[in-house]
Amino acid sequence: MVLISILLDLIALGGYFLVTASATQPIFWLLTIVEGVIVVILVGFFFSYRGKRRSRFYDPDIGARPYTVHFSIIAVSLFVNGAALFVYIMAIRGNSIF
Repeated sequence: MVLISILLDLIALGGYFLVTASATQPIFWLLTIVEGVIVVILVGFFFSYRGKRRSRFYDPDIGARPYTVHFSIIAVSLFVNGAALFVYIMAIRGNSIF
């Protein structure tokens, strides 16, 4: 799951470079669909992750156990791709930041 989420991040990064090279409306539609599929896959990974989610070490500074590296990669990937999907939807609606 972790390797697949990293590969999905690389696909999303390639889509971002495609937008910066040619910011047209059909490109935004294509990447919104691709990013939507990536986000749905990552949501599935996030909720179906079967490994350890919390570390076995207790951090007294924050009062909890931190997440493991594998689960953190999936979670950060989900949140970053969700933000990218939000930006693409905003671009389609006319509020482009590109």
